[in-house]
Amino acid sequence: MLFVSCIWTCAGCTDHLPTKASITPASDPSQKLPTPPTTPAQPAGTKPPPEEVFAADKSTSAEEPEARKFLENPVAWLKGCLKRQEDVKGYTCHFTRKERPKGQKHLHVGTMQVEYRDKPFAVRMRLIKGGSRLAREVLFVEGENKNQMVILPSGVLAWGGLAYRNPLDPEVMDGHRNPITSFGLRQTLERSVADWEKLEKEGPLQVRWLGLQKTPELDGKTCQVLLREGASDPDDPVIRAETIWIDPKTGQLVGNRLIDAQGAIVAEYWYNKLENNPTFPPDRFKTSGLK
Repeated sequence: MLFVSCIWTCAGCTDHLPTKASITPASDPSQKLPTPPTTPAQPAGTKPPPEEVFAADKSTSAEEPEARKFLENPVAWLKGCLKRQEDVKGYTCHFTRKERPKGQKHLHVGTMQVEYRDKPFAVRMRLIKGGSRLAREVLFVEGENKNQMVILPSGVLAWGGLAYRNPLDPEVMDGHRNPITSFGLRQTLERSVADWEKLEKEGPLQVRWLGLQKTPELDGKTCQVLLREGASDPDDPVIRAETIWIDPKTGQLVGNRLIDAQGAIVAEYWYNKLENNPTFPPDRFKTSGLK
């Protein structure tokens, strides 16, 4: 029954200016952090000129008011992004994840076609590439199917019909950092907000506004890119930096990368080809629709 875990995943300041992070980029170009702006050395206790906070891209100039709001209070700015998403009741997307679960050395990589409904919470995932080909689709609907995850196997395993598993089962969680029950763009950003709030209690957040950047992982989509570095994540000391990609039109988190002290990826999530508030067929989140 290990095939169950192979398709789904999840998936979450004062007026000082941050210092440069001591993060070594990974050797794989696809795993590097976004390039922060280069600033000249400053005497101890001084602040660099405000314009040096922003990315070098000239298109960032129009974003300076947003950048200043973020740097003044990063947690409040992210909460504002959450507020902007309140009208999003569901979406479809291509979800790509790279995860190195606790205690493991290798990244687990996969891409899924996702259909998501907010209330009642429902997620349907179909494997596109990566992972195992033993499971074709998975479905989880809060309050239905005895709160079990429903699996549609592929190949000869499909002869046995649908399978049902506890989404928190250790076999199901193998290779994943978060259960399917906490999947979602909003949920991922909420986790980041909670982590940043905990870190802020220990001292000022070290954050950077990396400006508007075209993102290859999102087919060149232009995103607001934010970097939090320095202190360890309070719930996961391995994590030393987090980069967040925000859709400037909707405030939605469309990319998230967690990095360790060596600059290696701990987790990376991309939500590409995002379509908000689609109309789902009546049986889309029913077991009768799994076929």
